[in-house]
Amino acid sequence: MMRLKSWPWRLLLLSFAGLVVLTLLLLLADFAGVPKGVVNGFFLVVSIIGYAVIGMFCRTTTPEEYFVAGRRISAPLNGMATAADWISAASFIGLTGLLLSDGFVGDGQHPGGLAYLLGWTGGFCLLGFLFAAKLNLSQSITIPDFLGRRFDSAAVRWFAAWGAILCSSIYLVAQIYGIGLVASMLSGLTFELGVFLALGGVLLCSFLGGMRAVTWTQGVQCVVIVVSMVVLGMAVSFKTQGHPFVTIAAAQSLPEIQQRAKQIETDPAELSTRDVISLRMSNLDVKIAEPTYAREVERQAVARQVARAKAEGASLREIQKLEANPAWRETSVDRLVGAWQAEREVLAEAIYRPVGFQVPLLNGWNQGWFNSLGLVFCLMLGTAALPHILVRSYTTSTPAEAQRSVVWALGIIVVVYLCASALAVLLKSFVLTELVGSHLDQLPDWADRLKLRKLALLSIQDYNQDGIVQFADIRLFNDYLVLGVPEITHISSVFTGLLAAGALAAALSTADGLLLTISNALAQDLYFQTAEPNAPPLRRVMLSKILLMVVALMAAWFATNRPVSILFWVTCAFSLAAATFFPVLLLGIYWRGMNRVGALMAMVSGLVVTLYYIAVNHPWLQMRFQLQAADTLWFGLDPVCAGVFGVPVGLLLGVAGSKLSNTLKN
Repeated sequence: MMRLKSWPWRLLLLSFAGLVVLTLLLLLADFAGVPKGVVNGFFLVVSIIGYAVIGMFCRTTTPEEYFVAGRRISAPLNGMATAADWISAASFIGLTGLLLSDGFVGDGQHPGGLAYLLGWTGGFCLLGFLFAAKLNLSQSITIPDFLGRRFDSAAVRWFAAWGAILCSSIYLVAQIYGIGLVASMLSGLTFELGVFLALGGVLLCSFLGGMRAVTWTQGVQCVVIVVSMVVLGMAVSFKTQGHPFVTIAAAQSLPEIQQRAKQIETDPAELSTRDVISLRMSNLDVKIAEPTYAREVERQAVARQVARAKAEGASLREIQKLEANPAWRETSVDRLVGAWQAEREVLAEAIYRPVGFQVPLLNGWNQGWFNSLGLVFCLMLGTAALPHILVRSYTTSTPAEAQRSVVWALGIIVVVYLCASALAVLLKSFVLTELVGSHLDQLPDWADRLKLRKLALLSIQDYNQDGIVQFADIRLFNDYLVLGVPEITHISSVFTGLLAAGALAAALSTADGLLLTISNALAQDLYFQTAEPNAPPLRRVMLSKILLMVVALMAAWFATNRPVSILFWVTCAFSLAAATFFPVLLLGIYWRGMNRVGALMAMVSGLVVTLYYIAVNHPWLQMRFQLQAADTLWFGLDPVCAGVFGVPVGLLLGVAGSKLSNTLKN
C-alpha cells in the first residue's frame, strides 16, 4: 500500500477534505435561505484565493524548478497534474452538451461525441507508448529544445517554437473564454470582468512559481475537477434512479429514452415542424444565391410590416423584433449572407441532429462515419503531440515514472468522461419527457430559468405555430449547458457552484500549462538559445515570467471578443499539433535516418496543409471569396479533421526530405 508521508499528498488529501466540508457547509447555507449568488460567489473567491496561495508558497527563481519542477515529481502526482492540464474547459463544460445534442455517433454528416471520447483517451495511449519515456531521457526543457538538440539545428528549434506558440495560443484563447463564462456566471460580473478576475489567479500561480507551482496547483485542481463531476453525477443519479451510481443510472434510462425518441420521430407535429424548417432552408438557399435582389425584396416587405405595426399601435418590442431582420439591419451584403448562412446552419442542426442515442453502425455507413474516424485520428495524434502535455514528461525523475504518470492521468480522465457521458444521457431524458410536448405557456420551471439567464442556455422557436414544443423547436447551447444541470434535474443550487468550481479549475489548469509553454518557447527557444545562450539563470526565469504576463493579457483581450465555439477552436488546435509535431517526433525518435532537412520539411508541410484546409473552409473566407463548401472540402471531411491531410504529408515529406538530403551529401 502506498505510504502517504510526503507533504504533497497531505496537501491533496487536505484539499479533498476541504472541498467536501465546504460543499456540505454551503448546502446547509442553501437550506437556510442564503442567496444563490452569495453561495456561487463564495466558490469562486475560495477557488481563486486557494490557487493563488499555492502559487505564492511554491514561488521560485531557480531555472530547474521553474521550467521542469526540479524533475522530481512522483508518477501519481504528475498524472494528476497531467489530467488537470488536459481536462480543459472544452472537455469539462462542452462535452456533456455535445453528447446531449449530437448523440454518440452524430447526425450522419458530422461526428458525434463518441469520436471525442475515443480520440482524447486514445491519444494518451500513444503518448505513453511512444513519447513519454523518450522525452524524459532527453533531459530537455521544452519540445522545441528537444527537437533542436535531436537535429542539432537552430532552424528546427525556431520553427518548432513558433508551431508550439501557434497551437498553444489557439487553445489558450478557448480556455480563457471558458474562464470568462464561468467567472461571470458565478460572480454576476460582465464577461470581460470575469475574464480578468479569474486571470489573476492564473498569473499568481504560474508567474510566481512556474512549473513547480503549476504542478501542485494542478494536483489540487484535479481533485476539484474529479470531485465536482463525480459528486454531481451521484446527485443526479440519486435524483433520477434512487442510487448514486451514475453510469448504471444512465444505462437504466436508455431504453425509456429510445422509446420516447421513436415516438417523437414519428409524431405528426414533429414532422410538420421539420417540413416548415426545410422550407425555410430552401428559401435561405435562394436568398444566398441572389443576395442583392433578395435583400431588396425583403427590405420592402419589412418596411411594409413596420409601417403596419406602427399604424396599429404595436408595442416598441414588436417593432424592434421586425427591425431585427438581417435584411433590414445589415448594410453590407457580405454580412447579410453571413447572417443567412448562420441561420441555415442552426436550422440544419435542428432537423438533422439525432433525437435519441443511436447504436453505432445500425444506421449504415455514411459521411458522418468518415468525419468521426477523421476526428478520432486527429484527436489521438494531437493529444500525443500537444506541447503543453508533452512537457509533463520532463518533470518526473525517471522514464518509467513518466510512463506511469500517463497511466494515472488516463485513469482520472476516464472517470471524468464516464460521468460526463452518463450525465448527457440523464439530461436527455429530462428534455424528451418534460420539455418536448409541453405548451409554450406552461414550460417546465427549469426551461423558463434557462431561457432567462444572463448566459441563456436554451431557446425555443415555435416553427409550426402550434403552441407546443417539438424537439426541432429546441436549441440548447452546448458550450456551457452542463452549468445548468442542477436546475434541469431539480437538485440544490450549491451543485451549480461546485460544478462551476470544477469548470473553473479545468480552464485555469489548462491555461497555466499553455501560458508556460508559450512563454518558455518565446524566452528559451526564440531568444536565449539563439541571441543570448550564456545568459545567467535569473535573467532566463525573469524574462519568461514577463513574457507569461504579456501573453496572458493578450489572450484575455482576444477572448473578450468572443470567438466561435470553444470546441471548434480546441479541435483545430489538435489538428495543428498533430500535423506539426507528431511526424517529426515519431520519425526523429524511431528512425535514425531522419535529419534536419526532413524535420523542417515534415513540420512546415504538415502545418501549411492543415492551416490551409482550416482557413479555406472557414465561413468568413468562403463568404469573402465566394467559395462553396462543396468545392473546398476534401472527401467531405470537416475542417476540424484537417490533420488527416497534414499528418500523412508531414510523414511523407519528412522521409523524402531526409533521404534526398542524405543522397545529395553522399
